[in-house]
Amino acid sequence: MRDEIKRSSVPFREPSSILHSRSSILDLRLSFRLHPSSFPRVPLAVPYWSGATYRGILRSVLTGRVVTGPDLNQIQSLVIETLGVEEAVLCGSGSLALEIALRACGVGQGDEVVIPTFCCTAVVPPVLAVGAVPVFADVGAELNITVETVDAALTKKTKAVIVPHLFGNPADIGAIIDLARGKNIRVIDDAAQALGATIDGQPVGSFGDAGILSFGSEKVCAGLGGGVVVFRDKEILKRGVNIERPRALLFSMLWRRWTLPLLSRLNAAGPGEPPAPYRKETMANLNAAVALSLMQTLRKNVAVRRERVAAYRELLRTEERLTLMPHQRGSACLTQVVRVLPKRRGEDSASEIIEVLGNARYEIQGSYVPIHLIPPHQKWVRDTLSQAESVWEDLIELPCEPDVSFDHVERIASIVKRVVNS
Repeated sequence: MRDEIKRSSVPFREPSSILHSRSSILDLRLSFRLHPSSFPRVPLAVPYWSGATYRGILRSVLTGRVVTGPDLNQIQSLVIETLGVEEAVLCGSGSLALEIALRACGVGQGDEVVIPTFCCTAVVPPVLAVGAVPVFADVGAELNITVETVDAALTKKTKAVIVPHLFGNPADIGAIIDLARGKNIRVIDDAAQALGATIDGQPVGSFGDAGILSFGSEKVCAGLGGGVVVFRDKEILKRGVNIERPRALLFSMLWRRWTLPLLSRLNAAGPGEPPAPYRKETMANLNAAVALSLMQTLRKNVAVRRERVAAYRELLRTEERLTLMPHQRGSACLTQVVRVLPKRRGEDSASEIIEVLGNARYEIQGSYVPIHLIPPHQKWVRDTLSQAESVWEDLIELPCEPDVSFDHVERIASIVKRVVNS
């Protein structure tokens, strides 16, 4: 089940429905019919699995090392080495990793945690799990939170700031750390979408007081699930949660890698629904075996994604109604986000592009609905978050996975240009 809320106009793309505008955020409708995009040429976010991935799965299953085994120690050591940190704790999900990070940083009942409103909704439950209150911050032009938007959200109750690097693009976490220094505010480096990204050569995830990695769906290293919380200083890890042994499902690999779009849509969460609850379990050895193979191909994975971002920029750079969100140097390039400016007031060009691409069997999605606009989370809204509110409806995400060939990139770009100029 997906742990974030994104917008799409392709019939049957989200079992939930389609958000038409800010003023009609509750106007949801189900579209339950077969569609060519149910069997796409380019499915959404296909994991980058190699022969080593399948060999790791077979080895884990055939030896009976599904729940516990040597791959757990290997992935833990590799994460510590890759990020240059002192400690790494393996978890069954990125959400649990975030909860452990918050507890380790001393966040508790009544504290406030600043999070970006333009982000995955799965950031909220770990904040609530420790008894804290989420405070929404706006984003900057590149769709990440900035030192200015964080500063505007701080109060005397602020205990931590979570800094995601959306779409693999590094946020200016250094400036946010400088702001928090001296205020007794912890900074958590959320690299769930940015494994492989760097800032001035330092791996994203290794900044701040704690860091988060994820091997869940629609991530750079999308595996069978699982997360990691890392610490530069072992002394920070003084608090935690009770973690159970995982209840691994042997067929989860089939679900995550090959499930038909029909089935995944039937099981996805809708825009008004909370993310699926996460269990407080450790990572399974089966999941670790997959994650290990993905970490070993991480450099190639990121390099190929950067090539596709460069290709989109070259193919679409002359279109006046398109703004390609820039990727900073060192980005992991999870996706290429494009803002599509409508020709006329009330026109929804982004949804039109998504639908036309869906009809051509390219599974493209819109981007996040700002969390503060979603009814269950509106009770925590304190201020107008103008940047997120003004851009979210115009955004689409173009795929950058290694399985997306340059021929497909050219075809996608040509369809986008045709719709924009029609």
